[in-house]
Amino acid sequence: MKHIRIFNGVNECDIYLIGTAHVSKDSVKEVEEVITNLNPDGVAVELDYKRFLSLISEENKKIDIKKVLKEGNFIKFFVYLILANSQKKIGESFGINPGSEMKKSIEIAQKNGIPIYLIDREIDITLSRLLDKMSFREKIKILLDLLNTEGENLELNENLLNEMVKNPEKFTKMLKDISPTIYEVLVDERDRYMAKELFELSKGKNSIVAVIGAGHVEGVIRYLKQLENGEDIDIYELTKVKRKNKRFTKILTYGISFTIFLIFLYAIYYAFNNPELLKMITFQWVLFTGGLSALGVLLARGKLITALIAFLSAPITTLIPLPLAAVGTIAGLVELKYREITDKDIVGLLNAESIKELFNNNLFKVLLVATLSNIGASIGVFYCLGKFVGFL
Repeated sequence: MKHIRIFNGVNECDIYLIGTAHVSKDSVKEVEEVITNLNPDGVAVELDYKRFLSLISEENKKIDIKKVLKEGNFIKFFVYLILANSQKKIGESFGINPGSEMKKSIEIAQKNGIPIYLIDREIDITLSRLLDKMSFREKIKILLDLLNTEGENLELNENLLNEMVKNPEKFTKMLKDISPTIYEVLVDERDRYMAKELFELSKGKNSIVAVIGAGHVEGVIRYLKQLENGEDIDIYELTKVKRKNKRFTKILTYGISFTIFLIFLYAIYYAFNNPELLKMITFQWVLFTGGLSALGVLLARGKLITALIAFLSAPITTLIPLPLAAVGTIAGLVELKYREITDKDIVGLLNAESIKELFNNNLFKVLLVATLSNIGASIGVFYCLGKFVGFL
């Protein structure tokens, strides 16, 4: 535990920082002893509201696959999944659940009537900023490294875990050397954010216990001292997410959809007085957009009902001003209705060692159904447009 007394412009406040390893039994014991003995005016924890709910409620631990499908945030979803699963694996090897020390902090604070404060940046903002700052090459490399890391190759033992708590600077420096971008977003930015939150919380209080990861302690202390010396930290800058040019994307999306619609409409108009040609155009559009989308579902080993709905939806969704081949979202949601996603599927997706294991995973099937039905419909669209342009 580290202790710092700061003057926040209003009063002096003692801040006790407990640097924990999120999978250490010793950390759980330490937070219980410190909070009970000090009985501070507040307990601050390295959590945001979303992770706080996930920690205290089993119901909120379920991943909202529907939201993932609707928003199309597959990359962010996989990064979050991989990081959470890696921590869970380490925790299981030491017989403890990740976040147990945070949960214990909350329990002890509630038991003693001590206010609880959530001081970490929202996880969605952190992941968005990480993905925005990482190059495409970095994203692929990190994902491949994480996916290819076997639990037994980590060679984790109790001594190593204790070393991480005693000398966290060594490991944060190692992370900085491996990937400066990851270090900046996951460590340094959050050090600044939590320091600012603690500084503001300290006003009007005599003491606060802050339970944070061991790798954040030195950084938070450094930034607390800067704040005490009058150097401000811009929270807005730390929570700003790079906004994609939604207007341009929207114009491009509508432009493509409108162009497709015009070509199809002109083909219908051109063939209006030729019943055979009209019938062929309509038949080919339905057959190739719907048929290839349904084929994508079947290749993903989706349900027959999903393939049927993809077949009926694709000819329509590819003609209205929505993202190209939005049938993937529809197909994914239908498939999800018939497949229950469990924790076993989430863990199994990352630990699969063969194609067979992947195809037996319900989560993988849902995501693959959404992807391949989209691809199939898109191929059908461009094939038909090429054909139509050819005989017009």
